[in-house]
Amino acid sequence: MERYRGENPGRRPSTRQGRGARNLNPGNPIRGYIPWSTVASRLAAARSIWLATSRDDGRALAAPVWFWWDDESSPPRLYFLTARPTLKARNLARESWVEAHLGDGDDVVIVRGRATVVARGEETDQVDAAYRAKYVDPHTGAHASVYDNPEDDVYRLDPERVIAWSYGTVGTWTEWRF
Repeated sequence: MERYRGENPGRRPSTRQGRGARNLNPGNPIRGYIPWSTVASRLAAARSIWLATSRDDGRALAAPVWFWWDDESSPPRLYFLTARPTLKARNLARESWVEAHLGDGDDVVIVRGRATVVARGEETDQVDAAYRAKYVDPHTGAHASVYDNPEDDVYRLDPERVIAWSYGTVGTWTEWRF
C-alpha cells in the first residue's frame, strides 16, 4: 500500500487557522498529507463528477455532470453545465451552495463551494475550449461544446474547501481551504 507524502515530508500541517485566514497555496494543505498534485490530476482526468444541490424542501439532489477542472487559476475552479429548465438549475438559482464528489468512497475528492452562472464571453469561451479538448466522442470524433444546447448555462464552482482521502480511510483526510 503506497502512502502519500505531502510537499512537506515529516511535518504534518496544522489544522488550525486564524479567523478569516485563507489558504491560497493549494500545495500546502491545512491538514493531511495527500499532495495537491494527486488531487488536481484526478480532477483533471475524470470524465464525470457527482454534483449535489438542495431542493427547496431541503432534500438533496445528486446528479452526474461533465466538468472541467481549472487548476491554472488561483484559486482553482470547477466548471460544469446544466440546462435552465432542469431541477438542478432551479436548485442553483435558489441556493448556490454545492458539493461535487469524485470517487467511489475509497479514493475521494470533494469540492465544496458556491456555484454561479458564468456570463457569456471570454471565460465561457475558455471553458468551451477545454470542453472541446476533453470531451471527444470516441466513435465519431465529435467534440462537445458548451454552446451545443442553447438552454445550457456554464457554472463556475469557486471552492471554499477541497477534501481528499484514500484507501477508504478518513485517516488520510487532507483538506485545503480557499
